[in-house]
Amino acid sequence: MPEQPRLVPSGDIRPLVEMGIALQTIATEHNIHNVFDDSGYKELLLLRLFNLRKLYREGDDAEDELQRRYEIKTVARVSSTGEVKRSLGVTTEHTLTQANIERYRAVYLWIVAVFKQSEPEVIYEITPGELEPFFKEWEIRLAGMQALAEPRSAPVHINNPKIPLWHVAKRGTRVWPPGDVPLPGHVQEALTLSKDLEAE
Repeated sequence: MPEQPRLVPSGDIRPLVEMGIALQTIATEHNIHNVFDDSGYKELLLLRLFNLRKLYREGDDAEDELQRRYEIKTVARVSSTGEVKRSLGVTTEHTLTQANIERYRAVYLWIVAVFKQSEPEVIYEITPGELEPFFKEWEIRLAGMQALAEPRSAPVHINNPKIPLWHVAKRGTRVWPPGDVPLPGHVQEALTLSKDLEAE
């Protein structure tokens, strides 16, 4: 005979569930089928803000009404432990291969958004051409790894190389907040600090 449960529901979660259902309803309209996993909420905000359509999980992230493709990257300012990060970078792929680099080059734009928990602080667009120095560096690393790999082995890869956010801020275009609205002081300070830490 099963034991009686030890946990007894005593809190009212109905308001939270109702908010979650409403948010998921909107997300589903944008092809995000679990808004609370894998940056779904953040992607939903970006898709709505720029009127984009989410694509399937493999390959490019989104496209616009002209069928131009976009790579979407989100950067969390606050860690999972609640600490504010001193240096911010754009993560890429856990197993970045030559095929990933070719796809990165082929998109129309990258969208890079920095979030402070649930709030978008700053969003940039940047062309693949402005990221070419990183693509070339990764290709050189991959070629060196391939030269040492066993014949017929799995494709070589780099584990999640990062693009420093200060590079995106310097070479990209800020699209949020709008251009006539200054960045909050702590955002500007973090960008400067990230660049200084990268140079050390």
